[in-house]
Amino acid sequence: MLKISITNLQPGMVIGHHIYNSDGLLLLNAGTELNVTFIKRLEKVGIGSVYIKNSFMEDLEIPEAIREETRQKAVSLVQKSFRYLQVNARINVEQFEQAADCIVDEIVKNRPAMVHLTDIRTHDNYTFGHSVNVCVLSTITGLQLGYNQSQLRTLALGALLHDTGKALVPLEILNKPSRLTDAEMSIMRTHTEKGFDLLRKQADHIPLLASHVAFQHHEKHNGCGYPRGLTGDTIHEYAKITAIADVYDAVTADRPYRERMPAHEAYELAISLANTHFDPAILTSFLSNIAIYPIGSFIVLNTGEIALVTNTFPNLPTRPCVKVITDADGKRLADPYLLDLTEQLTLFVSSVLSEKEVIELKLV
Repeated sequence: MLKISITNLQPGMVIGHHIYNSDGLLLLNAGTELNVTFIKRLEKVGIGSVYIKNSFMEDLEIPEAIREETRQKAVSLVQKSFRYLQVNARINVEQFEQAADCIVDEIVKNRPAMVHLTDIRTHDNYTFGHSVNVCVLSTITGLQLGYNQSQLRTLALGALLHDTGKALVPLEILNKPSRLTDAEMSIMRTHTEKGFDLLRKQADHIPLLASHVAFQHHEKHNGCGYPRGLTGDTIHEYAKITAIADVYDAVTADRPYRERMPAHEAYELAISLANTHFDPAILTSFLSNIAIYPIGSFIVLNTGEIALVTNTFPNLPTRPCVKVITDADGKRLADPYLLDLTEQLTLFVSSVLSEKEVIELKLV
């Protein structure tokens, strides 16, 4: 499957992954052939991109951190809980716990080696999908750090609740389809304190450490974060993990005012923020589960040949297995062949093809 922006979709392309609306209702099944009407419908409901089938990937299985059914259930629960909060000024703790426990149980059972797929979400349910993704990424990192089941559940609940305070931010700011002004950003930043205040009022049901994730996830390792300007180890480890997951998911998601960042660029961005924004040790654990070149990526080798990433290795993320599909002149090979870059040490990934380049080269 290949992730394609809504603006680049063309009639005849085939959906590779189920598409849901902001209420969790199925819009289009995997296997549906797109037409002009379907494309306009997706654009109207705010879908930024979709996964489409690709002839080069017919026999390629892209692993998912959690099942789509689990993800949609969690997103729906988070959305209902946010709406309950807006009306009642209280958290429906049971729903959040149910969603967090589902995610933890599935990740512990499957122990995903690498994260390859990003989810598809509408612009107006960004916050809900984001909360679930941050929970997934944080839980995988906690597992990598050796957390026990109890620690994982508290971390997952905190990560799922990290943006709770946004339920009290005006919707015109929360869902604004362009960059926020300085004044709007000041209001948005109050979500950390508002979220913490809400959660600690229900301390009988919500662990204090989970509440501190909401309070501290915008603190930075060097003290330049908010709301309190905490530094280093004065920031709780759960909040440090969630902070990294928060940024990574945000930059790799479609937003109305900017294109999503590809995985390899997000990986490099995260590394550049070590010691300033992020705790370097926690960041290392986080990145050990992120595929720099996700399965299904089109890359260019140092020989000039174009290849498709077919497998990756946690300990050697820059040296994936690939299927070479063109020669150095861009001519399509009649018989593509596999290469394991962990064995072919003179070969390396020179660049990653952008979505636009993939379409221009007719690799879709």
